Amino acid sequence: MSGCFKTYFSFSLYCTPQAYPLIFTTFLVIYSVYGLNKITDIKEDRLNNPDRTNLILRNKKLFKYSTGITYFLAVIIGCFYGWKVLLIILFPLMVGIIYSIKIHPRIPRLKDIFPVKSMIVALSWTVGNTFLPIVDGKINFLMMVLIFYFFFIKSFINTVLFDLMDFKGDKKIGTRTIPVVMGPSRTVLLLLVLNTTLSILILISISCGFFQPLMLPLIFCLIYCYIYIIYFYKVKNRLRMEIFVDGEWILLGFISLLTIHYHLIPCKLGLPLQ
Repeated sequence: MSGCFKTYFSFSLYCTPQAYPLIFTTFLVIYSVYGLNKITDIKEDRLNNPDRTNLILRNKKLFKYSTGITYFLAVIIGCFYGWKVLLIILFPLMVGIIYSIKIHPRIPRLKDIFPVKSMIVALSWTVGNTFLPIVDGKINFLMMVLIFYFFFIKSFINTVLFDLMDFKGDKKIGTRTIPVVMGPSRTVLLLLVLNTTLSILILISISCGFFQPLMLPLIFCLIYCYIYIIYFYKVKNRLRMEIFVDGEWILLGFISLLTIHYHLIPCKLGLPLQ
């Protein structure tokens, strides 16, 4: 659901018509790739999230078959939208395989390389969120760069924040995540600095006249991120984190829907998709 609303918010930023099959495809791809990752990461999750590991072990066949079926459905939907959408859909799968599976004994998984792990996860999210809404139309290049940067930084922050929750387990098994290498305090400082750069993005957007109907949700997103970075640095509760951090996109989706519905200022894109 979080991934679907994230893509929905991206469509709203571009002011392009919502393509609900593509939004649903986001759900299928995320479920499949993360399902594959959870199966391959049972060793790490035994320490960091034993309840989830036990659930997966009890239903391992269901997870294997469902991840394959959901990705197949995503590819089928992608075929109706052309080769560009297919490339976007296949990108996280290829990255997910390299990320999670050790192809050769001498070649480390991307997950085990510092700090590639967090960057790859963020990139996997960002490619779909940035490019799915504009596969069939021309768009302002600066706007696309701003949207790419926004989703990449948000995904990177959230990925590292979850690594911070897994700090003890990752350190014990020798996984070189950013919190393990830098330490929790410096990691939180890094995340706060990265989130602050989004304020520059907002200022650039205002000066260029971008995202006018959605400026309020973007500012809310900036403040909300400060709050949960500081809060979850002190409070280690995974379920609460998943609700507040991943649930942010569901909240943003509804806020953007209400904002656009009641906003009188039209999207300023020069009507590139008409």
